[in-house]
Amino acid sequence: MRYFEKLESGYEVEPILDEIYRQHSAWHLMTGRQARARVQADTQSIPLRGLRRSKIMGRRRRDVHESRPTSLSTRFPATVSTLDELANRLGGTLGRAKLALLPPGMEVQPHSDRGEYYRIRNRYHLVLRSDGGSELSAGDEQVHMQAAELWWFDNKAIHSARNRSDTARIHMIFDLLPAGEAQYDPEAGDDLDSNPAELLTAIRATESRSARQQLADAARLYKAVCRNPESWRQVLRDHELEEAASRRPLHVLALLLWPELDKSRRRRRESALAWSLAQLDLDLLSLDAIGRGIKQAGGFRAIHSRWQNDREAMLYG
Repeated sequence: MRYFEKLESGYEVEPILDEIYRQHSAWHLMTGRQARARVQADTQSIPLRGLRRSKIMGRRRRDVHESRPTSLSTRFPATVSTLDELANRLGGTLGRAKLALLPPGMEVQPHSDRGEYYRIRNRYHLVLRSDGGSELSAGDEQVHMQAAELWWFDNKAIHSARNRSDTARIHMIFDLLPAGEAQYDPEAGDDLDSNPAELLTAIRATESRSARQQLADAARLYKAVCRNPESWRQVLRDHELEEAASRRPLHVLALLLWPELDKSRRRRRESALAWSLAQLDLDLLSLDAIGRGIKQAGGFRAIHSRWQNDREAMLYG
């Protein structure tokens, strides 16, 4: 199979389940995942390792590489110990990790995990509880993972899950940076594109470019921000926008690029930028083809309307 690989059967999961049953209220303490992502609206989760919010620095969450243990992780020592053991055995560096519960009859809608963080990491599922098997699909493949099995799967492909049983399905889901993969280095690169402060100045100084060309410039700038967030942090500080960028990074980028536009036009460009970056993540567009892609999608107004109403359908429908 291309998108799935079963790595192990018969894993000892009872110590993890014992901790989960003793901490049942933890499922309701951090609900950001299902609130932010409509495709995950039916799920519950207990984050064990999450992104470092202080390292967002103008990047979207899916582009933040740095992670740390969550405050909830201290309640799950056996689970955290299992994570460390699996990372050592599989030969990778731990990224984000969580316990995930899918209630009876519920499903995870089709989506892919996009962005710089996921691009260089592998996703693993340790099945803790699954009466009748966990149904997962990715690409054109489908599997039924069983309890106590450890699986790798390609979460960068469009995937979905369904719980057809009468009991909750519980998995431990974690990401590993493979051994030998270059560690994330925010200072890497010394060309113009790797320095967002210089690139912002260059884009602002460029005259007589169409709106679609300016949007392609904005996407290129955002990619530079992902490669060198520390340089971008200084730009945000200079404009007193660091706090705003931690909440709405693309809004702030649009504000810096197009301060002369009225609010409505800038919002349309912000939506088109988000859509363009999603197309890049899915390998459906290249930077050089963004202008043409916007035209084929109907222009800024059409993209903005569809993106605001149902972005999942726009990407995966």
